[in-house]
Amino acid sequence: MKVAIIHDFLNQKIGGAEYVFFELANIYPEADLYALTYNKKKFTGFLNNRKVMTSSLQKNPFKKNPKYLLPFIEKAIAGLDFSNYDLVISSSTAWVKNIKITGKTKHLCYCYSPARMLWDSWPRYLDDLGIGKQKRFLITKIVSDIRLWDFYASGDVTQFIAISNYVKKRINKFYRRSARVIYPPVNVANLKPTDKKDNYYLILSVLSKYKNIELAIKAFKISAKRLIIAGGGPDKQRLEKLAFGAKNIVFYGPANEASKVALLSKAKGFIFPSIEDFGITPVEAMASATPVIALRGGGLTETMIDGKTGVFFDQGNPDCLNQAIRKAEKINLRTEDMVKQAAQFDRRIFAKAIKKAEDNLIKTDVKTN
Repeated sequence: MKVAIIHDFLNQKIGGAEYVFFELANIYPEADLYALTYNKKKFTGFLNNRKVMTSSLQKNPFKKNPKYLLPFIEKAIAGLDFSNYDLVISSSTAWVKNIKITGKTKHLCYCYSPARMLWDSWPRYLDDLGIGKQKRFLITKIVSDIRLWDFYASGDVTQFIAISNYVKKRINKFYRRSARVIYPPVNVANLKPTDKKDNYYLILSVLSKYKNIELAIKAFKISAKRLIIAGGGPDKQRLEKLAFGAKNIVFYGPANEASKVALLSKAKGFIFPSIEDFGITPVEAMASATPVIALRGGGLTETMIDGKTGVFFDQGNPDCLNQAIRKAEKINLRTEDMVKQAAQFDRRIFAKAIKKAEDNLIKTDVKTN
């Protein structure tokens, strides 16, 4: 069987979706790999030097800023030909689920979320970018056309797989399609659970505005507890200014795998102040026997057990976060409970579920609606 795996962008960010793509590539070592754009220097080490084929966007001068590629996305995807494959697996953060599939080729879409900038986060996305009235009219027209394409092109997907029940509901809402849920893989075996903790709390994240790290900084400026923020990203400079003068808040910078394991293992608690579709790092924290203090919502309501593997807070303000931290410090959160919960999301379970989904898809000629 000839298999292709395609991801949206392998260009700048290495986050949860990219790690899932790497895992899919490991599950299918003979598959051809595709991405709309590819930064070979940054990603080769994660793919064992496998070749990655790209779209016409690879030559686009704006490829380092995917938000500027919107007018070119549809044409780039239309130029990709998968007619010679038996199975195509799209690892879709937004666009590659819309590839054209013909003949007997089956399309299994692992969907992280319908594109938020097109659907439920519109027009807030323009506000965050600071787009003025004149440009807003033109961009709104472009996005409206892309939204129609996104809806109708998604009809070529043979089977949707959602990363959580939270995303499953969004797929049904925006695409009118059903989906089965297979949770993303977590490399549980690589983590080191211990109940011997140091006196710091940890954020491990891309430093982007939507991650809501500002909330944690405000809370820890009040509490004066020690906070380590590990990661890099476009919001770093603003966050550093916000934390200026607070000696208890440390910006660690991007953490490699060994540093990540050590930081997670020794942290007194893991702070997660945003609503995510799944959230791999909180599961990694639980696998490290580190309690999670998280804003209630999204995929975390499926992975965390309140009062057993961590503590939820219900309102996004510093006082509620600090109250949750104090609660986590007082209750008995057991190492074995956290590790057992995290084990449900082990990468081996993911691999078995993906292969089972493939087998079911190949055996049937019926598209799931």
